[in-house]
Amino acid sequence: MNVYRLHIRPQGGLAKPDVSFAYCLRAKVLGVGWQTYSAKPISCWADYEAEASRHHPDLSRVRYLKDRVKPADLLWTRCPAGNYYLAKVESEWEYLTGPEAQDADIVNVVRCQILQVPAVDDVPGKIVACFRPTRTIQSIKDETSRQYSQFLWNKLSGTLTYDLSEHAPRNLFSMLGAEATEDVLFLYLQVQGWLVVPNSRKADTMSYEFYLIHGQTRRRAIIQIKTGDTGLCTRDWKSRAEHVFLFQSNGRYSGEPQPDVECLSPGAVETFMRANRDLFPSNISFWLDYAAPSPTPHSEAAEVPQA
Repeated sequence: MNVYRLHIRPQGGLAKPDVSFAYCLRAKVLGVGWQTYSAKPISCWADYEAEASRHHPDLSRVRYLKDRVKPADLLWTRCPAGNYYLAKVESEWEYLTGPEAQDADIVNVVRCQILQVPAVDDVPGKIVACFRPTRTIQSIKDETSRQYSQFLWNKLSGTLTYDLSEHAPRNLFSMLGAEATEDVLFLYLQVQGWLVVPNSRKADTMSYEFYLIHGQTRRRAIIQIKTGDTGLCTRDWKSRAEHVFLFQSNGRYSGEPQPDVECLSPGAVETFMRANRDLFPSNISFWLDYAAPSPTPHSEAAEVPQA
């Protein structure tokens, strides 16, 4: 199965997103516009293409929906108020000709079971980021997001629709991915008294992830975070004016100890997360139930570190 993101942004019909979204929930469909503006019945793709191409030179988004989105796939969407919804596809593409569908400009559809996601922190940052591009529909090509979507659907629907046994327990940080791991370290260090300067946390910051100032000592620090197999060497960070935190999710550190360079233990961070899971967004703490606990015992106390 695949996972997609869909914008409900009608250009035709009444061109009112709130009306269109309410129609989707009521009719239990999700889809797009590109109407035929014809009374001719549409029973197959050839009929639709012949009529719609008279008005629309580009039907690629409709063809994408028809060719790719299949039963058992999952669709993420968002209402005009900003609430997120997750839907399980239950049919192939079809074209609707009723007046409600035309007013909503939701005529090329798949039938779905649509459930509201209860809280904003149930939605991973990777999926939120997929709503930034303006294209109507796109695939979410991320294995962690796919697995999370399956887990969340089972939880929201109270079913075992998706077999989760295929997902063998893995290292926690490999399941979180780069963005969520950065969020974890963001919170972990703030609990220790380090305040993150929000404007420093940008994608174009090449040498470090964000800049910190300690709330009591006013000491400055930076942090570099790596996931996967990319290691970190302490020698690359010597003689910095700031204190340096390094985090490698698999503990791949090299080089001799350097003054003011601190290699954070993945085990200590994981232990902290498990002891303080209610401190983290639910889309992060969720993975603690599915990740294999670190096999290496850690001496660090499983409690909130003090500044």
